[in-house]
Amino acid sequence: MFNKDRGNRGKEWATTGGRAYKTIEAPTWRLSRGELTVYTAKHAFLERHHDAVILGGWESPAYWQTLFAARRGNLPTIGFFESTLRTSQFRSGPIARARRLFFRLVDAVVVPGSAARDAVLAMGVPNEKIYVGFNAVDVRQIHQAAEKSRSSCAAPTHSPGHEFIYVGRLIGLKNLRSLLKAFALVRAPEDRLTIVGQGSERSVLEDLANHLGLGSSVVFAGLMPYSELGPTLAAAHTLVLPSTKEVWGLVVNEALAAGLQVVVSDACGVADSVIGMRGVFITGTSVVGLADGLLKARNSWHGPTHLPDVLEKTPEAFGRVFLDAVRSTSPTIGQSS
Repeated sequence: MFNKDRGNRGKEWATTGGRAYKTIEAPTWRLSRGELTVYTAKHAFLERHHDAVILGGWESPAYWQTLFAARRGNLPTIGFFESTLRTSQFRSGPIARARRLFFRLVDAVVVPGSAARDAVLAMGVPNEKIYVGFNAVDVRQIHQAAEKSRSSCAAPTHSPGHEFIYVGRLIGLKNLRSLLKAFALVRAPEDRLTIVGQGSERSVLEDLANHLGLGSSVVFAGLMPYSELGPTLAAAHTLVLPSTKEVWGLVVNEALAAGLQVVVSDACGVADSVIGMRGVFITGTSVVGLADGLLKARNSWHGPTHLPDVLEKTPEAFGRVFLDAVRSTSPTIGQSS
């Protein structure tokens, strides 16, 4: 989301070294139409030494091929599902029935949060087959970068006004028009809203900001390298994610890790999983609801949180949820000899 405009994160955030395992790319045919891409496996690639199969999706033929191959070989299967009831498409019809069948056939399902769990339960999957984790990024790295930036005085923690920030694509479902209107309603003279990202709505949003008389209190920062995220967040006070539709919202993890408050709409999958964390304000998606969240965040600001709750939600912790799901299908997997 920082160095390109297709929405998916670039490779710079991924771990590329020090692995204790090897990866093999399965040969596939790829078919793309618009934003939709599906894959079909060219040939069987499961081998006898595999202990279990984790399926990261269900939409492509390759997932179905792998699922049936695993079942023929008596290999445990674990599905991963991250959509929520609000973001899942096809509530009925053949595609919805296929999705239900897929997740009923796997031996266990891992979900990133309670909102996704509710969507899987709605498919008729028993609760005992569902393992709930917390969608993860490298929160410790973000935290360290933000703290280092503050300690070097590159990001002052005190400023005349409140520093709001949005990070993500500039597209309709992100609800940025409502955010600008909400900010116009509640901003104090020295408050500022920084919008990081690029997208098809940028010119519309710039025109709206001018129409609302926001002037220099709104800054469109454009794209930036992911490596600059920690220091950029450290310079802010409150992240706002006002989306009308959001499977999760990883930038909320990152902002909390950086010690910020967050105003996040209840349409985001992350919302149910961060309720109760320090500095979290859940709002509706309307202008009035967002304005109320901005006011509460500004009035509650007393400086960054130096030991945020989200630091416990590491990729390693999420990995253990997957391991628990795998072990539930075969208790001997993962045990040392």
